[in-house]
Amino acid sequence: MIEVDVIGQLLPNPITMITQLCSTLVLFLVIRKFLWASVKRFLDQRADKMQQQLTQSETDLQRAAQDRRQAENELRLAREQSSLILQKAAEEARDTRETLLRQAHQEAEDQLTRARGQMEMERQRMQSEMRREMVEIALSATEKLIADKADAQDDRRAIEQLIEEAGAYGQSGR
Repeated sequence: MIEVDVIGQLLPNPITMITQLCSTLVLFLVIRKFLWASVKRFLDQRADKMQQQLTQSETDLQRAAQDRRQAENELRLAREQSSLILQKAAEEARDTRETLLRQAHQEAEDQLTRARGQMEMERQRMQSEMRREMVEIALSATEKLIADKADAQDDRRAIEQLIEEAGAYGQSGR
């Protein structure tokens, strides 16, 4: 059978262990002397860069929030201005409509007044013409009565003839 020293295998050799510890200490000192400053500077730079990025992102976030508030204010102002513009346009349209209606009403009244004036002038002209015609008829009737003064029956016939002529004249004038 093979004899194996289990305890010897489990416990390390003290000389090997001291050698390994010394080599580790030498490596640590060499690294600390030559590389530690570079690694520390690299880690500090990395930490600074991360802090700058964090600060920059916080600043960007604040700026974005401020820009959002400003945009909301501008949007609110734009809505108010558009509302005012729409109200002003509606008022102007209403005023224009009222002005146009007033002008149209005034023009219609003016035309109506002119038409009434023309109708009144035409009525007066017709009355004047009718009076003139009546005078002419009366004169004509008087002439006939005076010229044909024969008897009462002839006078009656002349008046009836005069009435018939006046009636025929009135119907032909329409």
